Amino acid sequence: MSTPDPTATHCPPELRQGAKEVSVRPGFTGLLWTDVRARLSAPGRRYLRRTFPAVAVQTFTGTDEAYWQEWLSDEKLDRLSGLVIVLDGDGVPVGWVAGNDREFGGRTCFYANSAGVHPDHQGTGISSTLWRALLRAAIGKAAPRSLYAVMRTANPLVYSGWSAATGRTDTTWPAPGREIPEHVRRIAADAATDLGQADRLDPATSVITDAYEAELWKERPTSHRAELDEWFAELLGPRDAVVLVVAFHPISLMTHLVVHQVRRTLGLRKSSSSRSART
Repeated sequence: MSTPDPTATHCPPELRQGAKEVSVRPGFTGLLWTDVRARLSAPGRRYLRRTFPAVAVQTFTGTDEAYWQEWLSDEKLDRLSGLVIVLDGDGVPVGWVAGNDREFGGRTCFYANSAGVHPDHQGTGISSTLWRALLRAAIGKAAPRSLYAVMRTANPLVYSGWSAATGRTDTTWPAPGREIPEHVRRIAADAATDLGQADRLDPATSVITDAYEAELWKERPTSHRAELDEWFAELLGPRDAVVLVVAFHPISLMTHLVVHQVRRTLGLRKSSSSRSART
């Protein structure tokens, strides 16, 4: 008799339809849809509506299941240019990232719609793995032009992770002590307009006042950088957010990825993972 594989996972066939598998961790299954409208089947959508909201409200304790049922409506799903879901061994969603293609400031941008990881699995690198899968295609499509990633966030750990991903220190806005250039202000203004919050955006700081209808967390997540956490605490109220704009330049990004891989191979990589981050 064969011994059961402890890393074997259950993945509902209705979700596999139209999806590309993404390598995550042993015992988990990652699924990527790059054309959600066409590729995420009706049975797959129903499965997510049955299983996803209960996980999401544990990730974002200030939300309820009705909010996530709305987020999973056909209208909202069909607007996504990309969606990645990670399932545990029982086929339960435990993490996700989602993005949209948008025209902001006269540029084609990648809008980071939403991301989260169940509290039991935070700190394991799942979120960064899923974002890399989704961003890789977007950066390749934009090359050789720079890709501007845009998101609304109140999470300093998300800010830190996205800033570090560029491999540079001068392509993230807003940033302490650095003025936001005009082309980035235009991107942020169009993003705020798209969110229906243009009247609440401060162009000098890129802060949207009362960006969320409710507080997302009982306590704001923290990063591994005390000065960044303090800056967020000073900059944002409980329901405020920044419109974060991050520029990915293909050449410098490739150099950064090579260095990252070398460090990882030599065992020099420092681990820091993003907790949940609705954007």
